[in-house]
Amino acid sequence: MVLTLFCSPPPTSAAGEDFSGHQVVEIVVLGNQKVTKDTITDKMKTKVGGQLSTTTLDQDLKDLYSLGFFDNLMINLAAVGDGVEVAVIVVEKPTINAIVIKGNKKVKRKELLKEITLHTFNILNEDRLKESLEKMKTFYHEKGFYSVRIKTKTAKAGKNHVQIIFVIDEGPKCYVKKIRFHGNDNFRSWSLRRKIQTKTYSFFLSWATDAGILKKDQLENDSKLLKSFYLSKGYVQARISKPKITLDDNRKWIYLDFDIEEGEVFTMGKVEVVDPDSEPELTDNLLKILKGKSGKTFSNLDLQSDIETLSTFFADRGHAYVDIDPRTSIDPEKREIDVSYYITRGTKFLFGRINIGGNTKTRDKVIRRELRFSEGDLFNGSALKRSRERINNTQFFSEADIQTIQNDDETIDVNVKVVEGSTGAFSIGLGYSTVDSIIGIANISQKNWLGKGLNVTFNVELSGYRQFYNIGLTDPYFLDMNMSSGINIYNEEYEYDAYYTSQQGIRFSIGKPINEYTSWSAGYRWEKVEIFNISSTASDYILDEEGTTTTSQVYVSLSRDKRDNYLFPTRGYKVKGTVVFAGGPLGFDNDFYKVILEGHKFYPFKWSSAFHLWGRLSYADGYGGQDLPLYERFWVGGLKTVRGFEFGEAGPEDENGDVIGGTKELILSAEWIFPLIKNMGLKGVIFYDAGKAFDDDENLSFDLRHSVGFGVRWKSPMGPLRIEWGFNLSPEDDEESSVWDFSVGTFF
Repeated sequence: MVLTLFCSPPPTSAAGEDFSGHQVVEIVVLGNQKVTKDTITDKMKTKVGGQLSTTTLDQDLKDLYSLGFFDNLMINLAAVGDGVEVAVIVVEKPTINAIVIKGNKKVKRKELLKEITLHTFNILNEDRLKESLEKMKTFYHEKGFYSVRIKTKTAKAGKNHVQIIFVIDEGPKCYVKKIRFHGNDNFRSWSLRRKIQTKTYSFFLSWATDAGILKKDQLENDSKLLKSFYLSKGYVQARISKPKITLDDNRKWIYLDFDIEEGEVFTMGKVEVVDPDSEPELTDNLLKILKGKSGKTFSNLDLQSDIETLSTFFADRGHAYVDIDPRTSIDPEKREIDVSYYITRGTKFLFGRINIGGNTKTRDKVIRRELRFSEGDLFNGSALKRSRERINNTQFFSEADIQTIQNDDETIDVNVKVVEGSTGAFSIGLGYSTVDSIIGIANISQKNWLGKGLNVTFNVELSGYRQFYNIGLTDPYFLDMNMSSGINIYNEEYEYDAYYTSQQGIRFSIGKPINEYTSWSAGYRWEKVEIFNISSTASDYILDEEGTTTTSQVYVSLSRDKRDNYLFPTRGYKVKGTVVFAGGPLGFDNDFYKVILEGHKFYPFKWSSAFHLWGRLSYADGYGGQDLPLYERFWVGGLKTVRGFEFGEAGPEDENGDVIGGTKELILSAEWIFPLIKNMGLKGVIFYDAGKAFDDDENLSFDLRHSVGFGVRWKSPMGPLRIEWGFNLSPEDDEESSVWDFSVGTFF
């Protein structure tokens, strides 16, 4: 008897014999060339030794056909003694002899072949052909070719062989021209556009980002982001449609339309914390630290923040696995939402063993001293998070992670896993600066010398105008105490337009944390400076500075640093105040003081970018009848002050036009820092600077010099590298309209 996939009557033999219930003694496969017998028999529920069932055979036919390898299937039953032989006869689909792609001009063939699931010498599978077609379209969409059209054809290529042909009409590259919203009565369209991931095309930004490229995964998430935004503003019944996509006639510009039903604003009703293990006083205190208050506009962001606040509160008190269950009750008539946070504390845990792994060079104690907890301490979630940040901020490791493992004895072991990074560097290079002309640079540094966390540096910079030598050693945990110490010995010679300087000195410093984010530091500097080779046309002010003087000074600084990352921060802030005092009881030639205040603030933005605002205000003066030395004045203009100006140019000049620095300075700056090549650590920056140095007879004011510009920053093997180009917005007669410069060192 012969059965085919397309027949529905129950199987019967040619002689009318019914094999149901007979034992299957053999399964034979006929007609297969590429598909193995095991592939076919493994898919079947009918097995040798089992009893034959016509219902099972019908299902076997369907399951085998679902493999996609066969054009036709038949089953033949034949008696063998008291049993039955099952013969599976297959007609395979043709084999793919070649895959041909036509019409691809903007995308390489090898890139498209990586996307498809069809391969040569495999059996043609219609489902995989459709899947490959969709993957190709998606790949083109991700590249910006949203109007792409792809057709598939098959052509015979010999006996039971075919060619698969993809015919592509790429069309022009498409960009999102407009994003429109309909029904947004309470929020402006520009405000809603800022909330979604999809962006419109920008001539200035699309070259550096994907702005304007329509991406399917982002588009699917945009409706959710808009819904979340409305929820954060109390519109709990808001409805956001899936965006409607429209292409213009030229297939270049894309228009997106969102339909919105805003609904009414809901407020918070009753807010309560339900914790069977809490005292009423504790519950009342918890309500005080929550953002969501009765009568306030409901916000899902406040709800999420309050869940995190409660989780952190209990996790910092040993309840590592506390469960916070927010339950809401909506009153549509009053437009109120009651929120109850049900707390299940769970067991209190202690920190168990702390295991350090992956550190082949760095000593265990260097890692352990960054941990904010010890074995046997009550579990603390915030301490765990901060420890991870501190280990990463050492910059000793390319990867650092902290994992926790729960034990049966109410302890939690902590596994600190690190991957040693490159902490030593030796580099020799050439560069160019508008200030120093051609510069030769040699740098030897080791941030983790001997695996003890010691920072050793030796720098040499040589140019036509400057020679600089520096050797330094810093121990962040001097004598294993929570105190840093350092020493630097340096020599610098510089050729200014009107005079030369030669400086030699030594610096000692110490520092100690006050708390987790605040610290103080102090230091002493001894320096000898010679001013010589003064131009015959120099002003009397510069002529009076000729000769050699020695300075003995101390400084004290207080700083607070809450940046999330020291090299490339995206959020947080850093503020620092410094007081410098020289001479007097410290002796030697110069008597002066300085006060310097500086602050940085970072705001995260889209595309892993960040905004950086910073400013500096400084004042200095001599005392005891002395003036502030020329080389101790504030020089505004250049890479680390106001870009777009040459060194000291945004400050006082003498009657000959030579810059002489100021006794006061005010600098303000705003930057947008965005990734260019993430895996290389290459960043782009667009900036606006305003600043000026003021002389003795000038008052501090906002009458500043202004510039804008752009640049790149790179964590290079030589260290953090900056190359930036600034444009003077109001150049004077003797000033350049633009200045570019670079440096190797810290960014902030």
